[in-house]
Amino acid sequence: MEHHRLYSLRARDIMNRNIALVSPLATVQEAVERMMQCGCQAVLVDRADEDDAYGILTYQEIIYRVLSKSLAPTRARVSDFRIKPLIVINPNLRLPFIAQLFANTGIQNAPVIEEHKLVGLISSAELVQALMAEDKE
Repeated sequence: MEHHRLYSLRARDIMNRNIALVSPLATVQEAVERMMQCGCQAVLVDRADEDDAYGILTYQEIIYRVLSKSLAPTRARVSDFRIKPLIVINPNLRLPFIAQLFANTGIQNAPVIEEHKLVGLISSAELVQALMAEDKE
């Protein structure tokens, strides 16, 4: 594997542009349905307004904070369980720094923001897939 190629990859090269976005007023059930539709491990939770921060809801949060407490996903609102604010990534950030950020903070997903607009999502899966793709070349 040529490490220099891997190190030249940026967030924009590996980010998932198929973003699952739900309203903060959506139910957890609706969020899970959206996650299943897109094959995502998480959904981003939209901002209430331009000054608000994006949130995220993951399967892990749903298990720990909804299902384990016997709450009904059809009545539980995403806004009550989302993680917010989020660590966000610039689309020009290089892969090694993204991996380091994930490792140092323990995050598994980060939205990619360019000029105050949501343009993608990077998960630990995208990081590993980029590494594996480079290893095959």
